[in-house]
Amino acid sequence: MKNHEIYLYGMTTYTTALLLRGEFPQANNYSEVKEKHFFPCGETGGAATILASLGCKVKIDGNHMGYNTDKAVRRFYEEIGVDVSRLHFDPDYAGVDEIIIIDKDTRTIFGQYAALYVDCHQKTIKRWNNPLEKDIKGIKAAGIDPFGEESIMAARFCYANNVPFVTIDSGHEHTICKSASIIVVSSDWIRDNMPDYCNDKGKTELLKKYMDCTDALVIFTNGGGESIYGRNGKIGKFNAHKVDVVSTLGAGDTFKAGCIYGLSQGWKDEKIIGFSNALAAIACTKFPLPFNPPTLEEVEKFMNNSR
Repeated sequence: MKNHEIYLYGMTTYTTALLLRGEFPQANNYSEVKEKHFFPCGETGGAATILASLGCKVKIDGNHMGYNTDKAVRRFYEEIGVDVSRLHFDPDYAGVDEIIIIDKDTRTIFGQYAALYVDCHQKTIKRWNNPLEKDIKGIKAAGIDPFGEESIMAARFCYANNVPFVTIDSGHEHTICKSASIIVVSSDWIRDNMPDYCNDKGKTELLKKYMDCTDALVIFTNGGGESIYGRNGKIGKFNAHKVDVVSTLGAGDTFKAGCIYGLSQGWKDEKIIGFSNALAAIACTKFPLPFNPPTLEEVEKFMNNSR
């Protein structure tokens, strides 16, 4: 019998997070650091932390760990009950060690992600695990982030074993979208990859393109603004909750985690969206989020008070 009910494949990093006292400075200026913290993060790492806090048994897989990241990442997740047995340690590799600088409204990331794909001699290398079907067969739900052939392999295992999964930030013609149950696309990703669709009219047109390619629930998130979603030709909208924002770091990972949780519970679309929206709002009131993630009781109380 498996000791996990949710499987996540994708990016787990080790993060140095600096919360500024004021706004992010312009070049050659100064800003005071209010808080400094170290913790695992990344699209998969962040979602794992949230799902564990909601009471889920989670297993993660994806990028390799290195000598700067392995011990700290394993220690953190083992303490919160996340299965990290599939994380591969490469003793000749530093690992994904990023710095994120945060003010109230923005987060700026400095990383070394290219080392996942090329070594110090600029030779192509693969620092990603191949997923195992046995990790996916018989579970309730999964989160598969779009990072190449390994992610597609994980998505195919989900499809073959009738496991619903959430994916994020990928184009409507991407193979992974065709078998996903929920696709969450951020406004930042649309801006950077499909700039012609950034306005409201463009996003509606783009949403229709996704719906033409998949039966999945497609959600375009938009930070603190109005978001849209659709399935089978029907389009809806929702607004982010108004909260006192401390940091937006991890809000997207938290929304994704809410969608995965909803799938694992067999919820309908509107309930999944409502829960994920509330979960992400609570996340924005916390820093550092990984040390104080929302609990199920906290989300239920927040949703009751928002009605």
